[in-house]
Amino acid sequence: MKTEFVGNIAFVVETGHIFVISGQTLTGAERLDIDLKSGKHDDAPIPLQLSVRFTENAIVRNTYRGNNEWFSEERDENRDENANPNPLVAGERFQVYIFVGENNYYISVNKEPFCKYSIRAPIEDIRTISVTGDLEWINQVDHRSSYPYPHPLAQKDEKDVAFSNDVPSNFQAGHVIVATAIPYGNIKGGFVFAFRDGATDKQVLHFNARFRPEFTVVRNAMNDKNDFETRHEERSGGFPFKMEEQFKLAIAFTPKEFMFAVNGVYFNSFQYRTNRLLDKISGLKIFTYNGFNLEITSIDHVYIGHPACKGFEQYSHPDIMIF
Repeated sequence: MKTEFVGNIAFVVETGHIFVISGQTLTGAERLDIDLKSGKHDDAPIPLQLSVRFTENAIVRNTYRGNNEWFSEERDENRDENANPNPLVAGERFQVYIFVGENNYYISVNKEPFCKYSIRAPIEDIRTISVTGDLEWINQVDHRSSYPYPHPLAQKDEKDVAFSNDVPSNFQAGHVIVATAIPYGNIKGGFVFAFRDGATDKQVLHFNARFRPEFTVVRNAMNDKNDFETRHEERSGGFPFKMEEQFKLAIAFTPKEFMFAVNGVYFNSFQYRTNRLLDKISGLKIFTYNGFNLEITSIDHVYIGHPACKGFEQYSHPDIMIF
């Protein structure tokens, strides 16, 4: 299945930030583009483009000004002396790591140093991450911080996570995450949207959409005092998901609870069960099970300006584009 990803990031990019993008290309892939852009519109400037050209055995680096104006591209310049021109192999998994320095981006591919690239446009212009081309799936678009302090504290890559979306700072009330996805595979499975407590694996939100035979959405959290035991679960609200039909799920952070909307309609809420929860969570993790699959095509972050998140449902409407 060919896919692509585009989503708005949560926080302004600063020196010391890190981007980690992982996925797998199609067998026979010819091209893969990873763009750190200023927005989603077609002519948005691109402070950094990594263009993997499999047929040319190269990873081309460049910056796009807008109005059909590019800087000069780099292929062999500033590449690590031990790096191959293109360490990626068509049809195999990949991981691209981008560290934002004071004057350069430092890029690693599959955990090996690859190159540095001069910062040619303001890093604070970066607003959107786009991954396009001959891509079979993508399971990681993390935006992290390493300086002046690491966030999240545990910056690990997990093989059992269907999708990871870390952020480089604490959430605030008024923040909304909007995920666009298509469920497919074994209808007897399901998916979980989870937020964790700091560097632990303790889930402070477990949003579990269970397909056949239950067709219900279970919300729960792990106990504060007793490690990984769960508390009482909540199931009200019906079941708004259908196999092989795209949905948009909005998760709003208020001072006291999560609120959920699906395809423009308010779904339900879940009160926080952890003290100072917004100071502890560091990103979204998505899991699937029993042969169930979820194609994630977008994770958008929106700050709507008021803690109660009034009207947040609109961002999950299928016809609303988040620019």
